[in-house]
Amino acid sequence: MRTKGFAMWQMLIQKELLLSYRNKTVLISAIVIWILFTAATFCTLLNYHASHKQRSEANALFRQQWAHQQRNPHDAAHFGTYLFKPVNLLNVFDPGINDYTGNTYRVEAHVQHEISNSEAEHQDTSMRFGNLSFALILQLLVPLFLLFLTSTSITGEKENGTLKMLLAQGLSSRKIIWSKVWANYLFIVVIIIPVFIIMALAVLFSGDAVFLFSRLLGIFITCLLYYLLIALLGSIISAFSNYSGKALLSALCLWVFMSIIFPKIITGTANRSYPLMSRAVFSDLVEQGYRKGLNGKDPYATRGERYINNLLKKYRVDSVGALPFNIDGLTLQFNEDYRTMAFNHYFKAVEDRFDQQQHFLSLSGILDPFISAKRLSMGLADSDFYHHKQFFKQAQAYRNQLIKKLNMQLAMHGKDVKGEYIVGPQYFGQLKDFRYQLPTLAQVLQLEKTAIFSLTGWIFTLILLLQFIASRSLVHNYAVV
Repeated sequence: MRTKGFAMWQMLIQKELLLSYRNKTVLISAIVIWILFTAATFCTLLNYHASHKQRSEANALFRQQWAHQQRNPHDAAHFGTYLFKPVNLLNVFDPGINDYTGNTYRVEAHVQHEISNSEAEHQDTSMRFGNLSFALILQLLVPLFLLFLTSTSITGEKENGTLKMLLAQGLSSRKIIWSKVWANYLFIVVIIIPVFIIMALAVLFSGDAVFLFSRLLGIFITCLLYYLLIALLGSIISAFSNYSGKALLSALCLWVFMSIIFPKIITGTANRSYPLMSRAVFSDLVEQGYRKGLNGKDPYATRGERYINNLLKKYRVDSVGALPFNIDGLTLQFNEDYRTMAFNHYFKAVEDRFDQQQHFLSLSGILDPFISAKRLSMGLADSDFYHHKQFFKQAQAYRNQLIKKLNMQLAMHGKDVKGEYIVGPQYFGQLKDFRYQLPTLAQVLQLEKTAIFSLTGWIFTLILLLQFIASRSLVHNYAVV
């Protein structure tokens, strides 16, 4: 009996796949999607090579300028340098928020910069519509295509009068419904698998395979889960509908709301519920905190005098000239540390607001599986807010260490030098470059556990609902006239 049942399942699925293949509308739609995938491949490779080349050349230029300078260490800190957010193939696969958050961090003494130079600043028109990427096609167009396929799968049988014939031949509603689900789902999987094979090959030859391959696999699994959810949802719409026109309209309205309207509403709600202070206000707070002290009663001059007096007491001398080091280097670093403390103090409030917004968006994914799939894909592609924050923190830590090292070089070696203390390429050349450490896959999955639970929860709920529908008659009970 099991063998016979399996053979029946196989026959029904083969029949559905054959009908999809013979349907010119479906075939043309699949060809259009593949044309878009081809265009996205071309755009992805161009963007990746252009971005990688641009940042590599910029890194080499600034490294050369830095290593070959000859000047006072603190003057070198003022001269500074630039750090660039690394680019990889998955960033271009799913750009996420990278086009809007910037990719450049300025290293400079006395100033704590934020990340700047976003692509949206230079491509205003294209950013309004979004760049053509794999993520755009996989997350928006393919689900729409799948909804159209599944939402008319059962209504087509009703309209053609073949549903009653299938039931009269002894086929159960459960077998008919699930054959539709799996046939359409497999049809979409066959379309997207070559895309991921191409991406996997590109990742393997990119030099970052150790870090990126498992993440690409995670994105593929995310797509498979999301498409299964869409196939279930479309089949439920079809089971409740009596006409294909109404089913298509319902599916289109659902897609527009789930993929466009609701995410916009949620994003606006997050901005209004957890508003951010303006950059001007933040900069003023940092400057006032540095000048007057974080408590408002410890001004810059008073702090400096107290620091020098403590040094004189510690080394038991009467003047700064008697100290065993260059006092300028230590006072510069003392003020640098306080400015960094002021920046971090006020930035903590900004960071908390960002975290509240992200938490709100993450919870919103429970109501809209598209948001969960989008957030999980961005996290795996290293293009979400968490990775942006990690780059900023690592860049800031590198900046603080570099400025401190330069100031301490002046303090420890500039004491007995006649005239200005100058160091050359031998010193600057040995300073280490910035290396961005990509968060581990385990960290990303832990942060996006709400999205994972949301997708699996939606799938489980829709399976139960479809099972309930399948236990009833498709002809009489769930046809909406």
